[in-house]
Amino acid sequence: MKNIALLISTFFLFNINFSFAQIAGNIEDRLEESLITEYFPNYSKIKNNDNDSRIIEVLNNEIIIGYIYSTWDMVKSLGYDRSPYEIIIGLNSSGTIAGAKLTYHNEPLFEHDVSEDDLLNYVERTKNISITNGMAKSSRDKPIRPDTVHRGTISSNLMHQAIFKSSRNAALSVGLFEDKEMNRLDYLKEVNFNWEQLIKKKYVLYRNNYISEHLNKYNNKSKIIKNAEIAITLITPRAIGYNVLKKNRHDKYMAGLNSKDHAILIAGNGYSFKGDKWRYSKKFDRIRIVQGETIIKFKADDHTRLSKIQAKNSPVFKEVSIFKIDSKYNFDPTKAWYLELLDINYEEQNIQNIIIPYIISDELIIKKTTELPMWTNIWLDSKFRILILCSALLILICITIFQDRISKYRKIYRVIRVSYLSFTLIWIGWYAGAQLSIFNILSIIRIPITGSDLSYFLIDPLIFIILSFTIISALILGRGLFCGWLCPFGALQELIGWIAKNLGVKKKEISEKYYTKLWTIKYFILVTIIGMSFISMETASSLAEVEPFKTAIMRHFNRGIPYVSYAVALLCLSAFMERGFCRFVCPLGAGLAVIGKLRITDNLKRREECGSPCNLCSTSCPVNAIPSKGKDKGKIIMSECFRCLDCQLEYVDTKRCPPLVKIEKFKVRAV
Repeated sequence: MKNIALLISTFFLFNINFSFAQIAGNIEDRLEESLITEYFPNYSKIKNNDNDSRIIEVLNNEIIIGYIYSTWDMVKSLGYDRSPYEIIIGLNSSGTIAGAKLTYHNEPLFEHDVSEDDLLNYVERTKNISITNGMAKSSRDKPIRPDTVHRGTISSNLMHQAIFKSSRNAALSVGLFEDKEMNRLDYLKEVNFNWEQLIKKKYVLYRNNYISEHLNKYNNKSKIIKNAEIAITLITPRAIGYNVLKKNRHDKYMAGLNSKDHAILIAGNGYSFKGDKWRYSKKFDRIRIVQGETIIKFKADDHTRLSKIQAKNSPVFKEVSIFKIDSKYNFDPTKAWYLELLDINYEEQNIQNIIIPYIISDELIIKKTTELPMWTNIWLDSKFRILILCSALLILICITIFQDRISKYRKIYRVIRVSYLSFTLIWIGWYAGAQLSIFNILSIIRIPITGSDLSYFLIDPLIFIILSFTIISALILGRGLFCGWLCPFGALQELIGWIAKNLGVKKKEISEKYYTKLWTIKYFILVTIIGMSFISMETASSLAEVEPFKTAIMRHFNRGIPYVSYAVALLCLSAFMERGFCRFVCPLGAGLAVIGKLRITDNLKRREECGSPCNLCSTSCPVNAIPSKGKDKGKIIMSECFRCLDCQLEYVDTKRCPPLVKIEKFKVRAV
């Protein structure tokens, strides 16, 4: 008899394993494209979910419109005779079934007694069912759905349960009903813990003699109350629910809840947290849950009685109950809450309310994943342009550091200078549109009013990099590094002046005695614009049109005639007067000059002879930043210097600089 039983069991297991082999491979291997199209006609591509490879994400133009998964993969679906079957399901991102198709089964009833088409049609009629509400309970006499297959009610119910549970599992796995910008519960984590481990991990809160502890806390001299035990836990996540209830019971219970409902378990000895009145009043008046300002009270419909806790080594509790927390309370399982025992009357002792706090373990919380701010995507998309700009800035830094060596080679330096200015104009200005303006300075000045929102500055990576570099360089060396090398409109003026000079156009300069007064114009314009920005940004914006940057650089002269005429007039002026706009009018240059007052060095070399008796650098400086008269004779006015390095070319030229020429003559005589 034993041999026969063993043979039957072996045959049964072999048959099951053979059947299991029919549903092999991953979901993408078993999924036909026609089924994807049937569920999601507008899809453009599919990919596996990052967190759960059993689920396929369906996208349309990079937007997830739904998910596809299998009942076999999700819940190991077994039929009436315990043979496997598979239903491939499509789930809309709204939480409704996009479609379901029975792709494999071995139900003998539908192979001989009942039409298989009835079963196939029944599964397909699942379409448009919402999984946000809990699954109804069923029995032989009361099926889940009224349209169950006649004479196949059990099989129909099993398949509907598999569809519903699979869909709920998939929704939990992808966080379909969760706010991605908030901390959320890790519903799907599965661990195998005994009772002691559940307590140690803070999955379950357990208190022994908690009433006595409460009395002692308040120095109550009443007689000691012993054996008052209580255990509290949130059973919604599987890491707790599978241990406390076991897998099948937990899955069945959770399937009956709405998608945003939760459930807690309370177990106790020595004091009845339920009492007897609830059987008549249908209300539990001895307990309530409090979270923040929310108070949750339970009714009989929220209650499910359990015989015991299933975790290994768990104490035997006289009362074990599950209480549903309805979604209307907006209960947040990731935040602390407490159980309050009300109006305790124990052994003729009136005890004030007892509060028992519960905080879910951090191991069961998925920290919020905020979306990357918009500027990060812009920076990632602009990485090639950022690389080019940073390389150009690195070259400029090298030119500044090694200016003494480079200045010895006048012709080579001229090539470097013209090439860099051309790059600044064409690539930084006309191509990338990274032209700083007075509004960049205004944004920094107005931070106390508008707030320090860094994302505002980061929205344009090239502007941010140049602005940061400009401010830092101004604090180290003064305004010249930006104005002389990185300003596209300044580069355009200088290149026009260079071309005009090579064409034989003679420069016409204003008398030196007027420079100090003319230089103050740009500071007056700067103060006016800044002051007006605190009164009317619209007016300040109109005043800022004194800068022709938008017309000549940003819009490529594609503006109204007045704007274009103004920009062209300034450029024509640069053919006769080196950087006339930059020297006398530019409010941005004035702002950088003010910042440059705090510079720690100027890095431009001078000799005692400079200005007295030698004035070579004064005549060589194209922007007349080195006075040949007055108290500052021979000195470099750093607030007006554009770091063209012409004075440094003269400084090292042994054939032009008088002190060096004199030294060379002595060397010749000595020889």
